[in-house]
Amino acid sequence: MSGKSQIRLDGKVALITGAGRGLGSGLAKTLAERGAAVCINYASSAKPALATVAEIEKAGGKAVAIQANISKVPEITKLFEEAIKHFGKLDIVINNAGMEAFSKPEDVTEELYDQVFGLNTRAQFFVGQHALKYLSDGGRIIFMSSIAARLGVPNHALYAGSKSAVEGFARSFAADGGPRRITANAIAPGGIKTDMFAQNAWHYSPGATKDTPIEVIEAGIAKLIPLGRCAVPDDIAKVVIFLCHPDSEWINGKSAPQSAVVLGNSQLTNNLFQHLGQIITLTGGSGIA
Repeated sequence: MSGKSQIRLDGKVALITGAGRGLGSGLAKTLAERGAAVCINYASSAKPALATVAEIEKAGGKAVAIQANISKVPEITKLFEEAIKHFGKLDIVINNAGMEAFSKPEDVTEELYDQVFGLNTRAQFFVGQHALKYLSDGGRIIFMSSIAARLGVPNHALYAGSKSAVEGFARSFAADGGPRRITANAIAPGGIKTDMFAQNAWHYSPGATKDTPIEVIEAGIAKLIPLGRCAVPDDIAKVVIFLCHPDSEWINGKSAPQSAVVLGNSQLTNNLFQHLGQIITLTGGSGIA
């Protein structure tokens, strides 16, 4: 945590759902590095959340871990109240918690549908609802969508639908927050190197199976990216930080795709067309983030 960044969030307080590990943990660390006090929400795994808090505090930042199952509205209320109690206010709410699911449409059960939409969609709505109530004037709401919401991926209709709704939330919450200068935007990440990336990336890679080494899959993805590497949480965090800064006020109700892939006429991209029907490489959003 270098502390050399130009964009600062000093004096701001951020609440991040699903921040005990993966992308959420990376967001928490980077926001703390830029000066924000961070409330790290986790559902059940306290150990990684507390480890993230310890790392932030060791670097001189401020953070607290707060347990809450955000699929339950009363626990969302408790989460916001504890965050306010600890730091006195809230300036930023990042709706990061989510899950990914792969299933043929004909195999989706009511239980799986309710589970995916319960966390990816319903929970994001009610966290956003609470954000409008608890945020200070001029606050920021960030929803977590996915590139998958815009692209046709086999066996991914359930996840894509759950994330498509989130982009509608961002547009409408932007209108509702206007009188208090609260902005709302969505981030739609591509593949990000986290534990969930390692678990799910093979679904997007032509010819890959569960047993394909992640290093092989990652190398294939990197060939599609001019920068020659896959994204890491800090890449997404830098976009989030800008959207949370006062200078971003005129960016409102937008969904920002976050993938460095450039699509060109190559054998590799042609193979991906054949594999998926269109180019998606590993633009899988928060589920593989």
